[in-house]
Amino acid sequence: MVKCDAFQIQIPSDKSRSTGERATLEITHHQEIIAPIDLVFSYLNDDEKMKLWMEGLESVEYPRGKKPESKAGTKFIHSIKEGLNTQTYKGIITEYEPPSLLALKLSHPAHRIKVTYELTSLGRKTELDYHCELEYTSFYYRFMGVLFSWFTKRILKSQLAKLKQLAEQESVRRVPPAN
Repeated sequence: MVKCDAFQIQIPSDKSRSTGERATLEITHHQEIIAPIDLVFSYLNDDEKMKLWMEGLESVEYPRGKKPESKAGTKFIHSIKEGLNTQTYKGIITEYEPPSLLALKLSHPAHRIKVTYELTSLGRKTELDYHCELEYTSFYYRFMGVLFSWFTKRILKSQLAKLKQLAEQESVRRVPPAN
């Protein structure tokens, strides 16, 4: 396991390959955001707000046209610019409990991804716990994933820092609720 800043990356061992298990790369992150939980959750749930912090996210489309009410089972397609190419990820929301939990699965020819965002309210602050499991579809993609895990971590760190910045900036501009 490699630990850097608030990130942990679990690099798959050769044992998983010899036992026939699929190799996964796990990434966890914990951060505190000085913004209310509902505001932070809106950056995870609102397609236009996601584009502000998810580097390369070009579009979110839904198989039936317009965005349905978010709930477990909702299917979507992310188009993400990665380098010079745009990649397509098919996704499904697996758990949806606003404003404290959002979990989803994404699939791509190179890998499958399970992502969980857990939010805990601390009054005007929110704790964000992020967990990601990348399962590679072949030895080649596993090798490349491990080789470039530092890059994956850098992108994630940048995205979550941007999420924090945007939520905190919006929180400062918000009018507090009247009692």
